[in-house]
Amino acid sequence: MAEAYVFGTVAADIVLRVPALPQPGEHIGGTLHGWRTGGSSANLACGLASAGHHVYLVGPIGSDQIAGAIIAELEQHHVHSGQLVRQPAPTPRTLIFIDDTGERAMVVLTSPGDTPPLVLSAPPGLSDADLIYVESYQKHPPALTARASASALIAVPPPDDLAPAGPADIVVGSTAQLPADWISSPYKHARAHFGDRLRWIVLTEGPHGATAYSAGRSLVVPARPARQVDATGAGDAFAAGLLHGLLAGEPIENAMNRAMTWGAAAVRYHSSIPPDYHEIFDYS
Repeated sequence: MAEAYVFGTVAADIVLRVPALPQPGEHIGGTLHGWRTGGSSANLACGLASAGHHVYLVGPIGSDQIAGAIIAELEQHHVHSGQLVRQPAPTPRTLIFIDDTGERAMVVLTSPGDTPPLVLSAPPGLSDADLIYVESYQKHPPALTARASASALIAVPPPDDLAPAGPADIVVGSTAQLPADWISSPYKHARAHFGDRLRWIVLTEGPHGATAYSAGRSLVVPARPARQVDATGAGDAFAAGLLHGLLAGEPIENAMNRAMTWGAAAVRYHSSIPPDYHEIFDYS
Protein backbone atom coordinates (compact mmCIF):
# COMPACT_ATOMS: atom_id res chain seq x y z
CA MET A 1 0.00 0.00 0.00
CA ALA A 2 0.99 3.62 -0.50
CA GLU A 3 2.68 6.16 1.73
CA ALA A 4 0.34 9.17 1.83
CA TYR A 5 0.83 12.63 3.35
CA VAL A 6 -2.28 14.76 3.81
CA PHE A 7 -1.64 18.46 4.52
CA GLY A 8 -4.73 20.10 5.96
CA THR A 9 -6.89 20.96 8.91
CA VAL A 10 -8.82 18.99 11.48
CA ALA A 11 -12.12 20.24 12.88
CA ALA A 12 -14.80 19.40 15.41
CA ASP A 13 -18.11 19.21 13.52
CA ILE A 14 -21.01 20.42 15.65
CA VAL A 15 -24.19 18.85 14.27
CA LEU A 16 -27.66 20.38 14.34
CA ARG A 17 -30.61 18.44 12.90
CA VAL A 18 -33.26 20.76 11.41
CA PRO A 19 -36.49 20.04 9.50
CA ALA A 20 -35.27 22.19 6.59
CA LEU A 21 -32.21 24.32 5.94
CA PRO A 22 -32.87 27.90 7.08
CA GLN A 23 -33.81 30.57 4.56
CA PRO A 24 -32.92 34.28 4.91
CA GLY A 25 -34.91 35.87 7.72
CA GLU A 26 -36.38 32.54 8.84
CA HIS A 27 -36.52 31.31 12.45
CA ILE A 28 -36.36 27.52 12.82
CA GLY A 29 -35.96 24.99 15.58
CA GLY A 30 -33.27 22.35 15.68
CA THR A 31 -31.82 19.55 17.78
CA LEU A 32 -28.21 19.57 18.85
CA HIS A 33 -26.50 16.21 18.22
CA GLY A 34 -23.15 17.00 19.79
CA TRP A 35 -19.84 17.06 17.97
CA ARG A 36 -17.80 14.60 15.93
CA THR A 37 -14.41 14.52 14.23
CA GLY A 38 -14.37 16.25 10.87
CA GLY A 39 -12.52 18.54 8.55
CA SER A 40 -12.08 17.60 4.91
CA SER A 41 -8.43 16.56 5.22
CA ALA A 42 -9.06 14.48 8.33
CA ASN A 43 -11.99 12.75 6.60
CA LEU A 44 -9.86 12.00 3.54
CA ALA A 45 -7.01 10.71 5.70
CA CYS A 46 -9.34 8.33 7.55
CA GLY A 47 -10.79 7.05 4.30
CA LEU A 48 -7.39 6.36 2.76
CA ALA A 49 -6.19 4.66 5.95
CA SER A 50 -9.22 2.37 5.95
CA ALA A 51 -8.22 1.26 2.44
CA GLY A 52 -4.88 0.12 3.85
CA HIS A 53 -2.58 3.05 3.07
CA HIS A 54 -0.06 4.48 5.54
CA VAL A 55 -1.45 7.98 6.05
CA TYR A 56 0.25 10.89 7.81
CA LEU A 57 -1.93 13.91 8.62
CA VAL A 58 0.09 17.13 8.72
CA GLY A 59 -1.23 20.47 9.97
CA PRO A 60 -2.49 22.46 12.94
CA ILE A 61 -4.76 21.34 15.74
CA GLY A 62 -5.86 23.13 18.89
CA SER A 63 -4.61 22.77 22.43
CA ASP A 64 -7.99 22.07 24.05
CA GLN A 65 -9.54 18.83 25.30
CA ILE A 66 -11.38 18.29 22.03
CA ALA A 67 -8.01 18.13 20.25
CA GLY A 68 -6.95 15.21 22.42
CA ALA A 69 -10.18 13.36 21.71
CA ILE A 70 -9.83 13.97 17.97
CA ILE A 71 -6.24 12.71 17.92
CA ALA A 72 -7.32 9.56 19.74
CA GLU A 73 -10.07 8.95 17.16
CA LEU A 74 -7.70 9.56 14.25
CA GLU A 75 -5.34 6.96 15.67
CA GLN A 76 -8.26 4.52 16.03
CA HIS A 77 -8.73 5.00 12.29
CA HIS A 78 -5.02 4.19 11.79
CA VAL A 79 -4.06 7.73 10.77
CA HIS A 80 -0.58 8.76 11.93
CA SER A 81 -1.07 11.95 13.96
CA GLY A 82 2.52 12.67 15.00
CA GLN A 83 2.83 15.50 12.45
CA LEU A 84 -0.15 17.45 13.84
CA VAL A 85 1.07 20.64 15.53
CA ARG A 86 -0.66 21.90 18.66
CA GLN A 87 -1.59 25.56 18.39
CA PRO A 88 -2.35 27.91 21.33
CA ALA A 89 -5.97 28.16 20.23
CA PRO A 90 -9.18 26.14 20.27
CA THR A 91 -9.57 23.37 17.73
CA PRO A 92 -11.51 24.71 14.70
CA ARG A 93 -15.26 24.16 14.85
CA THR A 94 -17.71 23.76 11.99
CA LEU A 95 -21.44 24.14 12.57
CA ILE A 96 -23.32 21.70 10.34
CA PHE A 97 -27.07 21.94 9.74
CA ILE A 98 -28.56 18.68 8.43
CA ASP A 99 -32.16 18.63 7.22
CA ASP A 100 -34.69 15.81 6.98
CA THR A 101 -33.48 14.88 3.47
CA GLY A 102 -29.86 14.58 4.61
CA GLU A 103 -28.73 17.76 2.85
CA ARG A 104 -26.47 20.01 4.84
CA ALA A 105 -25.16 23.55 5.15
CA MET A 106 -21.96 24.40 6.98
CA VAL A 107 -20.66 27.42 8.86
CA VAL A 108 -16.95 27.51 9.72
CA LEU A 109 -16.62 29.19 13.11
CA THR A 110 -13.68 31.50 13.79
CA SER A 111 -12.38 32.71 17.15
CA PRO A 112 -11.67 36.35 17.93
CA GLY A 113 -8.00 37.24 18.13
CA ASP A 114 -5.08 36.19 16.02
CA THR A 115 -3.56 32.73 15.98
CA PRO A 116 0.16 32.78 15.17
CA PRO A 117 0.80 31.55 11.63
CA LEU A 118 1.88 27.93 11.48
CA VAL A 119 5.27 27.37 9.89
CA LEU A 120 5.66 23.76 8.77
CA SER A 121 8.84 22.02 7.80
CA ALA A 122 8.80 19.06 5.42
CA PRO A 123 8.02 15.88 7.41
CA PRO A 124 10.62 13.10 7.50
CA GLY A 125 9.83 10.56 4.81
CA LEU A 126 8.10 13.00 2.48
CA SER A 127 10.60 12.17 -0.26
CA ASP A 128 9.28 8.57 -0.18
CA ALA A 129 5.62 9.58 -0.46
CA ASP A 130 3.44 7.99 -3.14
CA LEU A 131 0.67 10.54 -2.56
CA ILE A 132 0.70 14.12 -1.32
CA TYR A 133 -2.63 15.86 -0.80
CA VAL A 134 -2.53 19.62 -0.13
CA GLU A 135 -5.77 21.13 1.13
CA SER A 136 -4.60 24.69 0.43
CA TYR A 137 -1.35 26.07 -0.93
CA GLN A 138 -2.12 29.30 0.93
CA LYS A 139 -1.91 27.47 4.25
CA HIS A 140 0.73 24.91 3.23
CA PRO A 141 3.51 26.47 1.10
CA PRO A 142 4.32 24.95 -2.30
CA ALA A 143 7.93 24.51 -1.15
CA LEU A 144 6.80 21.50 0.89
CA THR A 145 6.14 19.52 -2.29
CA ALA A 146 9.67 20.20 -3.55
CA ARG A 147 10.84 17.32 -1.36
CA ALA A 148 8.53 14.87 -3.15
CA SER A 149 9.79 12.39 -5.69
CA ALA A 150 8.91 12.98 -9.34
CA SER A 151 6.69 9.89 -9.28
CA ALA A 152 4.54 11.04 -6.34
CA LEU A 153 0.89 11.77 -7.10
CA ILE A 154 0.07 15.33 -5.97
CA ALA A 155 -3.63 16.02 -5.44
CA VAL A 156 -5.45 19.21 -4.45
CA PRO A 157 -9.03 20.50 -4.24
CA PRO A 158 -10.15 23.46 -6.35
CA PRO A 159 -8.35 26.57 -5.05
CA ASP A 160 -9.85 28.64 -2.25
CA ASP A 161 -8.37 31.73 -3.91
CA LEU A 162 -6.37 32.48 -7.03
CA ALA A 163 -3.08 33.37 -5.39
CA PRO A 164 -0.05 31.57 -6.87
CA ALA A 165 -0.16 27.84 -6.16
CA GLY A 166 2.09 24.83 -6.25
CA PRO A 167 1.96 21.80 -8.55
CA ALA A 168 -0.80 19.22 -8.94
CA ASP A 169 -1.37 16.07 -10.96
CA ILE A 170 -5.07 15.92 -10.16
CA VAL A 171 -7.67 18.35 -8.84
CA VAL A 172 -10.66 16.75 -7.14
CA GLY A 173 -13.66 18.52 -5.67
CA SER A 174 -17.14 19.73 -6.54
CA THR A 175 -18.30 22.06 -9.28
CA ALA A 176 -19.60 24.35 -6.53
CA GLN A 177 -16.00 24.93 -5.37
CA LEU A 178 -14.80 26.19 -8.76
CA PRO A 179 -14.01 29.85 -9.31
CA ALA A 180 -16.81 31.26 -11.44
CA ASP A 181 -14.65 31.90 -14.49
CA TRP A 182 -13.36 28.28 -14.49
CA ILE A 183 -16.74 26.68 -15.16
CA SER A 184 -16.66 27.05 -18.95
CA SER A 185 -13.23 25.38 -19.27
CA PRO A 186 -12.18 23.68 -16.01
CA TYR A 187 -9.08 21.88 -17.27
CA LYS A 188 -7.67 24.88 -19.12
CA HIS A 189 -7.94 27.13 -16.06
CA ALA A 190 -6.75 24.48 -13.62
CA ARG A 191 -3.67 23.75 -15.71
CA ALA A 192 -2.84 27.45 -15.94
CA HIS A 193 -3.16 27.68 -12.15
CA PHE A 194 -1.46 24.46 -11.01
CA GLY A 195 1.04 23.93 -13.81
CA ASP A 196 1.85 21.72 -16.74
CA ARG A 197 1.96 18.44 -14.83
CA LEU A 198 -1.82 18.53 -14.30
CA ARG A 199 -3.46 15.43 -15.75
CA TRP A 200 -7.10 15.63 -14.65
CA ILE A 201 -9.61 17.82 -12.88
CA VAL A 202 -12.46 15.69 -11.48
CA LEU A 203 -15.64 17.42 -10.33
CA THR A 204 -18.67 15.98 -8.57
CA GLU A 205 -22.09 17.39 -9.41
CA GLY A 206 -24.43 15.81 -6.85
CA PRO A 207 -27.21 13.78 -8.52
CA HIS A 208 -25.60 14.39 -11.92
CA GLY A 209 -22.58 12.25 -11.07
CA ALA A 210 -19.02 13.38 -11.74
CA THR A 211 -17.02 14.58 -14.73
CA ALA A 212 -13.28 14.28 -15.35
CA TYR A 213 -11.62 16.78 -17.68
CA SER A 214 -8.20 16.40 -19.29
CA ALA A 215 -6.37 18.03 -22.18
CA GLY A 216 -8.00 15.84 -24.79
CA ARG A 217 -11.30 14.56 -23.43
CA SER A 218 -13.93 14.56 -20.74
CA LEU A 219 -15.44 11.55 -19.01
CA VAL A 220 -18.78 11.35 -17.18
CA VAL A 221 -19.64 8.78 -14.50
CA PRO A 222 -23.29 8.68 -13.34
CA ALA A 223 -24.32 9.02 -9.70
CA ARG A 224 -25.30 5.95 -7.68
CA PRO A 225 -28.74 5.69 -6.06
CA ALA A 226 -28.59 6.02 -2.30
CA ARG A 227 -30.90 6.65 0.64
CA GLN A 228 -29.37 9.83 2.00
CA VAL A 229 -29.40 10.58 5.72
CA ASP A 230 -26.29 12.82 5.97
CA ALA A 231 -24.41 14.28 3.00
CA THR A 232 -21.46 15.42 5.12
CA GLY A 233 -18.19 13.87 3.99
CA ALA A 234 -19.54 12.35 0.77
CA GLY A 235 -17.11 14.42 -1.29
CA ASP A 236 -14.23 13.31 0.93
CA ALA A 237 -15.23 9.67 0.45
CA PHE A 238 -15.32 10.29 -3.31
CA ALA A 239 -11.83 11.82 -3.21
CA ALA A 240 -10.50 8.92 -1.13
CA GLY A 241 -11.93 6.39 -3.58
CA LEU A 242 -10.54 8.23 -6.60
CA LEU A 243 -7.04 8.54 -5.14
CA HIS A 244 -7.05 4.95 -3.91
CA GLY A 245 -7.95 3.74 -7.41
CA LEU A 246 -5.26 5.85 -9.06
CA LEU A 247 -2.65 4.68 -6.55
CA ALA A 248 -3.61 1.10 -7.45
CA GLY A 249 -2.95 1.85 -11.12
CA GLU A 250 -6.58 1.86 -12.22
CA PRO A 251 -7.67 3.82 -15.31
CA ILE A 252 -9.41 7.08 -14.44
CA GLU A 253 -12.87 5.69 -15.32
CA ASN A 254 -12.45 2.71 -12.97
CA ALA A 255 -11.16 4.97 -10.20
CA MET A 256 -14.12 7.31 -10.67
CA ASN A 257 -16.59 4.44 -10.45
CA ARG A 258 -14.94 3.28 -7.23
CA ALA A 259 -15.11 6.85 -5.93
CA MET A 260 -18.78 7.18 -6.83
CA THR A 261 -19.64 3.94 -5.02
CA TRP A 262 -17.86 5.09 -1.85
CA GLY A 263 -19.36 8.57 -1.98
CA ALA A 264 -22.89 7.15 -2.38
CA ALA A 265 -22.31 4.81 0.55
CA ALA A 266 -21.13 7.69 2.75
CA VAL A 267 -24.49 9.50 2.64
CA ARG A 268 -26.16 6.51 4.34
CA TYR A 269 -24.22 7.13 7.57
CA HIS A 270 -24.43 9.79 10.29
CA SER A 271 -20.74 10.61 10.11
CA SER A 272 -18.29 13.11 8.65
CA ILE A 273 -15.61 10.41 8.31
CA PRO A 274 -16.21 8.05 5.35
CA PRO A 275 -17.39 4.51 6.12
CA ASP A 276 -14.66 1.88 6.24
CA TYR A 277 -13.46 0.94 2.77
CA HIS A 278 -13.77 -2.82 3.36
CA GLU A 279 -17.33 -2.51 4.67
CA ILE A 280 -18.29 -1.04 1.30
CA PHE A 281 -16.22 -2.99 -1.19
CA ASP A 282 -15.74 -6.40 0.41
CA TYR A 283 -19.49 -6.98 0.48
CA SER A 284 -20.69 -4.99 -2.55
